[in-house]
Formats: sequence, C-alpha cells, structure tokens
Amino acid sequence: MRVNPVWFGGLAALILLVSCTSTRHETPRSFDISGRWNLVVDASDPAPDVDAIWDTERQASVEGRRRDPTASAIFIEQDFPVVKSRFIEIAQDDNFIGIQYEDTPYVDLNLGEQVRAGWLVDVSWSGQSLIIDKSREAIQGTEKFTLTETGSRLEVKVSVTANRERIRLKRVFVKQPTSN
Repeated sequence: MRVNPVWFGGLAALILLVSCTSTRHETPRSFDISGRWNLVVDASDPAPDVDAIWDTERQASVEGRRRDPTASAIFIEQDFPVVKSRFIEIAQDDNFIGIQYEDTPYVDLNLGEQVRAGWLVDVSWSGQSLIIDKSREAIQGTEKFTLTETGSRLEVKVSVTANRERIRLKRVFVKQPTSN
C-alpha cells in the first residue's frame, strides 16, 4: 500500500494542531495571575451599551427575528462582570482560581467543569491562557485571560453569543504593585 505524502503531511499537521490547542486542567508553572489588577482604560474596549443591546433585542422580538427570549445579552454586565470592572482581585492555586470583580462577590472556580448560578462553567488552560467557558441555555461566553511576557499586564478577551448576537471585547489590566 502506498501512502500519499500530501495526505500524510496534512494528517500530521492536524494532529499537531489539535494537540497544541487542547485545553488542560493543570496550572502551568510559569503562570501566576494572583493579585490586584487595575484597568488600563486607553488600552481597553469600552463596556457594552446595555441600553443599545436592549433596543436591538426588543426590535428583533417585534420583527419576529428573536427565537429565544431567554437568550438575552442585556445581562452581560451581570454574567460577565469583567466587561465593566475597573479592577480584578485574583487568587490562584494549583486547583482553583478565585476572582472578585468590582462590585461582585468573590467566587472560587475549580479547574474543570462545574455548575455556577445556572451556568455550566469550564475552567481550563490553553497554552499560557486561562480559559473560562460559560454556557446556559442559548447563551455561550468565553473569558480568555492572557498574561504578557513581563507578567505585569493581563489581557482579558471576552466573547459572548446570545440569540445570534455576538459581543467581543478586550479589557487590559496592569498588576498593582504589592505594598510592604
């Protein structure tokens, strides 16, 4: 039997791609996001306009384009508080991430899948990024925390899909120096 080198090369590339992009539930040794992180306003996208989202969803309902009224993005600030927070407090261990966003209670998230406030939440690592995937009914969202090489800057990319509407934004935080 003769193996086509193009097919074999494509298969090898696919296997490499899948293995490199897989998520895992072990904390990378070089990744520590513990501490207080303050928003860099000029480097961050603005918080979503909840009133504009509500107007768009209401119009879609009137026109019959909105299939699932529970798939609303108007609660994005409540369900994904990083989109409006001016700071984040983070505690990290090998098995959990503790996060407190501005104006929200502190929440411990275990690595792996769990149910939190009606959301199916999966906390994992992909390369040097912490990934928090959330889904509930017809709403899916991801928060991707990526630490810069210097360790002093944290980029959080948020992507939320609700009722075919997609909201994407990036928030940038700098680590607050610890006081002695």
